[in-house]
Amino acid sequence: MKLPSDTPWSPASTLSDVSAQCHGRIRVRYCTKNFGFEIRACNPVSHPSLVFALVEDSRASQHPVQFAVRVDLESGEIWDIANNTGVIGWLELDDWKTADEEHPLVMRWEVERAGDALIPRLQIGDEEWLYPSVLFSGDAPFAALSGHDVEGLAHREVFSPGYVWCQDKISRS
Repeated sequence: MKLPSDTPWSPASTLSDVSAQCHGRIRVRYCTKNFGFEIRACNPVSHPSLVFALVEDSRASQHPVQFAVRVDLESGEIWDIANNTGVIGWLELDDWKTADEEHPLVMRWEVERAGDALIPRLQIGDEEWLYPSVLFSGDAPFAALSGHDVEGLAHREVFSPGYVWCQDKISRS
C-alpha cells in the first residue's frame, strides 16, 4: 500500500497495489464517546478495489488498533485487511452500478467507546456490518485513510473530501 510518508499504518496484509490518502487525524481519549470517518466514492464500479480505514498511530502503540476493509467491486466482497480475518460481508452489486457524483457510494466507520472497548460499525451505502470490537484503554491519535487500486488516477477523481469526527462526553461538575 502506498501511503503518505507521514501516515503510520502497517496493515496485517500488504496492499502494494493501492494508493492511499490520509484525510485527517483525531485524538481518541478516555472521555471520547464516539468517533468516525465518512467518505463518498463516485463511479466506484470502474475501480476494482476501494480501501477504507481508521487506524491508530502505530508510533504510539506496539499493537495499534486498526479498522480497515478492502471493498472488491467486481465480486462485492468486503475483506478485513487490518486483521486478515477474510471476508466479512458482501455488497449487493446491482445497487452500485449507477453510483455517480449525484448518487455516490457512501462509506462510513462509526466507532463507539464503551469503557475500555471500541465497538466499530461499518456502513457502505444502506448496508451495515459489525466489525470485531477491540480492547483500548489508553488514548491515542487515529488517522482516517482511503485508497483505490487504479494506477495513474488521482484520489480526488474517485473520492470526495473525507469527514472525520470525534465526540467527547461532557463531564458534569
